[in-house]
Amino acid sequence: MATDNTRKQTMIYVTCINVMFFIALIVFLIPEPSSFLDLLGLGERIPVFGWVTAILVAAVYSAYTLWIIPDIRPFVFELSKLKIWAIPLAVLSGIIEEVFFRKIIMDAIQGLGYGVLLQTLISATIFAAAHLIWVLFSRDWRFILPVLISTFVLGVLLSLAYVASDRVVLPVIVAHIVINLIIEPGLLYNSAKEANKT
Repeated sequence: MATDNTRKQTMIYVTCINVMFFIALIVFLIPEPSSFLDLLGLGERIPVFGWVTAILVAAVYSAYTLWIIPDIRPFVFELSKLKIWAIPLAVLSGIIEEVFFRKIIMDAIQGLGYGVLLQTLISATIFAAAHLIWVLFSRDWRFILPVLISTFVLGVLLSLAYVASDRVVLPVIVAHIVINLIIEPGLLYNSAKEANKT
């Protein structure tokens, strides 16, 4: 199914991104580990509607991605070094991205007096722009618009789940981790494969 060279390149991507997110986690944790854990919402009461919304977002977005990009389907149930090495990536990126894009950005915009609509649009726009890294990995500029639209929609959905969770970020972290576990190894592999074509 996968060429050794493309798998090696994908492992390099995963390793680099793991290191980047691990450093970000340390930066968040060093000043005050307890305040970072408070940001996650551990121990807070989370409405059932928030959990249901987050689970639906994970299921619908994962299914959509698998439908629209059939090349990543074989990776869903594959057990390989790549899939195992992608587990810390899924967890770290889910935590760091949701704390940043939902908890920090949305709450900061709320603190400036703006409503949920603007919070959601700004957070989703920044989230989408950050995910243009997929285009850089693949070196195929035809993917700019699809990546922007897809990750913008995901950012909106995760923002809505965050609001549905009474602004407790834990359900959207779990949703993001689930999405990453399902689709990210295949997306990274697909990006490496596209890069090797150019």
